[in-house]
Amino acid sequence: MLRLSTKARYALRAMIELSVRQGQGLVQLREVAEAQNLSIKYLEQLTISLRHAGLVRAERGPQGGYQLSKSAEQITALEIVQAVEGPLHLIDCLVQDGACDRTGACAAHGLWRKLNGVIGKLLVETTLASLRDEQRALAEPLASYQI
Repeated sequence: MLRLSTKARYALRAMIELSVRQGQGLVQLREVAEAQNLSIKYLEQLTISLRHAGLVRAERGPQGGYQLSKSAEQITALEIVQAVEGPLHLIDCLVQDGACDRTGACAAHGLWRKLNGVIGKLLVETTLASLRDEQRALAEPLASYQI
């Protein structure tokens, strides 16, 4: 079964939270962790990778915190996933020569390559802004109707 690790899932949640708070100044990781029900220690590890990828910036000190390094419209889900997981590939033979001695004679290889491309395309087309908007819509209370 194809599964993303908690790194990718939690990094997306943290980045969505930061994008919801974009424009409100620096956000402390404790606030992100509480809002998303994440471990602060794990979140600290993830933000190192997100910072190195240029997706967030941090300021130290009592008034410090984190914020997106660019607008949510400019950040893709693929960038976030790759920042914490590394390059996207379903199976080793898609990226490593010699990973499988059957690559040239394997009918399934083309399927895995196409599937990898579809997943990559979806992640590239999904911006952090679209995820933020979806999060906001989910958080809005349902309208009540009276008859």
